[in-house]
Amino acid sequence: MGKYSLENYEQYPTVKMRPKPISGEQLDLSKSQFNFITLSWKEFEPARGEFRLEILEQALNKISNAILMIFPDLPVWVKNHSDDYSDYLSAFIRKVGSYIDSDRRLKGVVISNLKGSKVEWNAYMDSFETLTLFADLKNHSLIHYLRKHNRVFGLLVTCNESNWIDCCESFAKLKLSNIWRQSPVILNITDEVCGPNVKREAYRWHASLSNLDLELGYNMTLRRLTYPESVSSQGSLPLRFWFVNTGSARVYEEFELWVQLKLEDETYELLLNAPTQLWLMGDLVHNEITQLPNMKLGQYTVSVGLFHKDQSFIQLNIDSKEVNGYYEVGLIKVEPMNEDQLLNIWDRYYPEGYYPLEDPAVPEQES
Repeated sequence: MGKYSLENYEQYPTVKMRPKPISGEQLDLSKSQFNFITLSWKEFEPARGEFRLEILEQALNKISNAILMIFPDLPVWVKNHSDDYSDYLSAFIRKVGSYIDSDRRLKGVVISNLKGSKVEWNAYMDSFETLTLFADLKNHSLIHYLRKHNRVFGLLVTCNESNWIDCCESFAKLKLSNIWRQSPVILNITDEVCGPNVKREAYRWHASLSNLDLELGYNMTLRRLTYPESVSSQGSLPLRFWFVNTGSARVYEEFELWVQLKLEDETYELLLNAPTQLWLMGDLVHNEITQLPNMKLGQYTVSVGLFHKDQSFIQLNIDSKEVNGYYEVGLIKVEPMNEDQLLNIWDRYYPEGYYPLEDPAVPEQES
């Protein structure tokens, strides 16, 4: 450790944990592949107002990472009743939306339509407020309509080695290069095997899901965690996180950063105020001083977890023991102290920058 290394400028004894990433074979990559559920209007509503909800329920129980696509094939009763099908299809879409809009087994719904009418588009927009609506990249009129109504939407890109350049052109014309920041981009690859051009563009488009296994989506790693060697009961705990998302896309479902402190049968879970909704790609840094509850003295195990609202957790790419979504990262002592010495510790120095910094060594020059 050099004279000007960062460790020499710490204001309190710290623990710096740098978990090792795990091998690719151990990663769960199933999250990156989706499956279509095609819902036939004719089968789902064989008679007017008679809905076979069990068809959709059975499909959802069998398929993971499901994307719903409503196939607007006309039921017999519609053909015999009217030549204008849009109102009946809209009513059907609204019924489906009322049933599954809050179902987390679905990743989203593709906007498919019979006549491409605004009545049908409005039915999707009104009926699916929680699930992501996906617009087909080829449907420029729909994309313009959604934007006109300030509706956030995801993108379905149907591509192969023959049309990938056309897809690139549509991204450019419609100015969709940054759509991934808000909503997912999914690929429906029509080739049996993904070709090199499509695979390259998948990462440029920041695609998060594909019908083929391309190992897309997020890949969250905890690069470093810094915290004090010891704290006091009901005192302050300064935490400095450095996460990295090395995947192709961000995490789209809401999630929170939690820290767990565990000593035998004593367990404390601390919710942090990390702005995870702003976390995209690359380095993700969060510094926070959180308050501790009244705790028994002793040495606690420190664990970290990223959890969705339904308590499902995000897999971290670190070689650490995981229990119920929490990854063990180190130890911390809770000791008796007369005062909270860490409450305002960051008022006196900046925890991520110390000067002078140590100059890097000069590379060896070839003679």
